Amino acid sequence: MLNCTCPRLDHMDFGRSHFEIGTALGAGLLCLIFVCLFSHASSIEEDIGTRVVAAIADEDMYWSSVDVDGQFVRLGGVAPDFRARDAVEAKAAGVFGVTGVDNQIEVLSSGESCQRVLNEYLSDEQILFRTGRDELSPASFELLDMLAMTVRTCGAKVEIAGHTDNKGDSEINRELSQRRAEVVRDHMIKRGVGKAALVARGYGEDQPLADNTSSDGRERNRRIEFRVIGNA
Repeated sequence: MLNCTCPRLDHMDFGRSHFEIGTALGAGLLCLIFVCLFSHASSIEEDIGTRVVAAIADEDMYWSSVDVDGQFVRLGGVAPDFRARDAVEAKAAGVFGVTGVDNQIEVLSSGESCQRVLNEYLSDEQILFRTGRDELSPASFELLDMLAMTVRTCGAKVEIAGHTDNKGDSEINRELSQRRAEVVRDHMIKRGVGKAALVARGYGEDQPLADNTSSDGRERNRRIEFRVIGNA
């Protein structure tokens, strides 16, 4: 951010020499010019960022991120393949005003990168169900769509693992976790994921992430995990 302290004319001593007054006025003018240039540069940067994002959105490349520094664009995110990665770069480079593109988009081509993306989605949100039931909450449909897109594009075989806390009968918990995992699997299949790419398993209370003695711990333990277990 540009900081510029400009002299105020109402505080100037006009008893000073013409040279001093001229110097002060010149400094004020320079400061005004710098502020105008900085504001103009910020406006250009914002405009370029908006148009690059719009160009990418037109192609449904919503998995990419855009960072603009002046007229230079940096791309991030994870693409389904190299062709999509290159297409985003071409779109960004074709936007008027862009002088350079740094393409840092990764390609979703390995089990490791696929697992990382799945983990990132599930670290921000959890797949939700009706309390004590195996019915998905509509609030999780958008998250499931993103997970389905990831599994489809990375070509991996994924285990959908259901977990519960330790409240109630352990066998009932295991059965509930199995049904919930199967419901998620079926939902993913409806979203275009091949049946062979999905395995549903319920672990009940056997694999806790946190201490079941607290409400926060029990909430963390009630979850669905996606685990890459091989190639589809």
